[in-house]
Amino acid sequence: MKKLLAFLMLLLFLLLLWFSWGWYKKTVACCPDTVVEAAYGPLHFDCNSDVPITSEAWAEKKAEILAAKAEGKKLQVVGPSYKGEDKGLALDRAKKVAKLFQPPLTDDEIAFGTKPADTDCDNAKKDPLGKTIFKWVTRNKDVVEFHDHTLIHYEYDSTKEDNQGNSNIENYFNRLAESLKSTGKTVTLTGHTDSDGEAAYNMDLGLKRAEEFKTHLIDRGVPTDKIIVASKGESMPIATNGTPEGKRQNRRVEIRINN
Repeated sequence: MKKLLAFLMLLLFLLLLWFSWGWYKKTVACCPDTVVEAAYGPLHFDCNSDVPITSEAWAEKKAEILAAKAEGKKLQVVGPSYKGEDKGLALDRAKKVAKLFQPPLTDDEIAFGTKPADTDCDNAKKDPLGKTIFKWVTRNKDVVEFHDHTLIHYEYDSTKEDNQGNSNIENYFNRLAESLKSTGKTVTLTGHTDSDGEAAYNMDLGLKRAEEFKTHLIDRGVPTDKIIVASKGESMPIATNGTPEGKRQNRRVEIRINN
């Protein structure tokens, strides 16, 4: 009798142990709370925030960007705005990121730009730089380079090019020609004018200016079929036509490399 009772007690203990192990596996061991830390690149932003967040990889990326500095160029920092965000965040982000380069760069060595990103904030974090763009650009009275296009201004209103022998423009076209030949990409040259004169005359004048710049590239070995010319005449001013300086800003050829 005692042996039977002892056996039943042992069996009950084993059953209790088995149920206890099943409960532990289901409620504790099976699915513990885990925290997976997201791995982002050197730079990103939280949603609706202009504060740049950097990782340990930022120091190397910053050094890489600074190493590409060339004489006479500025670092353009293009801040992104994401889908659903206030577009003003883009400029705020660019200015905050620029502070990460000061020192060694000064205010005069930095330019700003903005660009709406083609994605939302969470997906933008997967980009190594949070969709921020860095580019060393030329900025002088003749050549104003942006991250996706370049403007070359005309000093005087004329049917003839007045920029012959201008070292700023010559140097730019030398670099542009080499880039086009090495990549095989096409380029679009669009002529613009101020509002002086008739609209039809200005449309023709804009085209002549674009054709003159096409000749520059052909002379440097760029194939003719890689160059597209167009004119907008006086229809797309970027400054007032009420002042001499504003008119000078509007007399321009816009250069865009096509991807």
